[in-house]
Amino acid sequence: MNVERHHTALIVASVVTVASFVGATAYTQARLARLDAVASTLETNAIPSIEYLSRTVVRLTHLNQLLDEAAAAGPRRASAVMTARLEMRAIEDDVGRYVELPPLAGEEKHWEDLRADVRLAAQAVRRTLDDEEQRGDALTSVRPQASTDDALDVAMSSALTTLNFDVRRAETLARDVRDVRVATLRTIVALDAGATALAMVGVFVAFRASRRHDRLLQEHASLLKARVDELDLVAGRVAHDVLSPLGTIATALSLLAHSDERSQRYVDRSQRALQHVRQLVEGLLTFARSGARPDSGAACSLDAAIRTIVGDCSEAAVTKGVELVTDVSEPIDVRCSLGVITSILQNLVRNAIKYMGDSPTKRIVIRVTRRGTVARVDVEDTGPGIPPDLQNKIFHPFVRGAHADVKGTGLGLATVKRLAESHGGSVGVRSTVGAGSVFRVELPLAVSAGVADAPSPSETTQHV
Repeated sequence: MNVERHHTALIVASVVTVASFVGATAYTQARLARLDAVASTLETNAIPSIEYLSRTVVRLTHLNQLLDEAAAAGPRRASAVMTARLEMRAIEDDVGRYVELPPLAGEEKHWEDLRADVRLAAQAVRRTLDDEEQRGDALTSVRPQASTDDALDVAMSSALTTLNFDVRRAETLARDVRDVRVATLRTIVALDAGATALAMVGVFVAFRASRRHDRLLQEHASLLKARVDELDLVAGRVAHDVLSPLGTIATALSLLAHSDERSQRYVDRSQRALQHVRQLVEGLLTFARSGARPDSGAACSLDAAIRTIVGDCSEAAVTKGVELVTDVSEPIDVRCSLGVITSILQNLVRNAIKYMGDSPTKRIVIRVTRRGTVARVDVEDTGPGIPPDLQNKIFHPFVRGAHADVKGTGLGLATVKRLAESHGGSVGVRSTVGAGSVFRVELPLAVSAGVADAPSPSETTQHV
């Protein structure tokens, strides 16, 4: 598949635009995934760690107060001992849940110290509480302050150290979230601006390429029209210059028509050669002009064209013993001039007469039908038919059937094809060897020959 330059520019601009926006979207998704990971770490790890450790610090402080109350004489001693035991159990539970969380980077080194210090503090507190329960309601008591207070201080220090570490890690994660969000926003804006700029550049390049292509097309069309007009003039001039001397020669030969028998044979041969040259030149000129641009407003009646054809070809048909039949179901106007349709039908009918041969039934039917927005003309004959290998190229210039006794240039059907296609129509053939052929021509209906305006069909048949 050939891709023109302006198409390439448009394709490249589209690909670059799409790629830039896809790249911006992919980058955004990657940054959002990074934000999700950091936010998830904060939500499921850092914040719960701070919560457990903060609660542990508060409980250790409260436990120290409860131990003071348990050591003092009075009615609140028993309640303080019981509450201290519950508080110690809660501290151990918080520390246990804390170490079950996924560790933050560098956090594991604090775990062993925290668990060991809390375990020693728990042992010291329980010994103190056991001693207080054994002392009972004694008015005075000497609490072993040194070992228990030291153990609680060590546990408190470990908890605070770990808490400070987790708080700093949480602050780092929060800054990461902020930095990633700001950087992502700036990058998205920059990528969108770049993608938009690329899109605008691509559109501009494609627009310039398209305008240049249109300008080249206009220049080419103008040049082609000038060349066609020039060739038309040249063709006409060449045809005139070639045919003029041929006419002079033909006149001279006609003056020698009464010569002796031997000279007469040469004269007849020369006249046949001149006639062949004349046919060839006229055929070439007609074929060259058949591809010219048609008149868009031209219209004519098929009935008039068929009547002209029947009148022109009747003598040749009678001479060959061929029956000409017309089958027109309704008046139809086609979008071409009368000369064009007459040339098309005349070529088809004269070909059918010329190649009829020795068929037992010699009959040609010109049938006209309406097919939607086109008119179809079938020229059906009972001639010898066309071999299958020749049917695909019968409309090519200088292609003729295997009929050495039939004179021609091989341009008639090629002219029919060029005339029909230049007027928006088409041609075709269906043939069976030994049974005959049907040549089909389809041409667009004239504007006034719409389907809604068609009269009721009434078949008319004319025989010649």
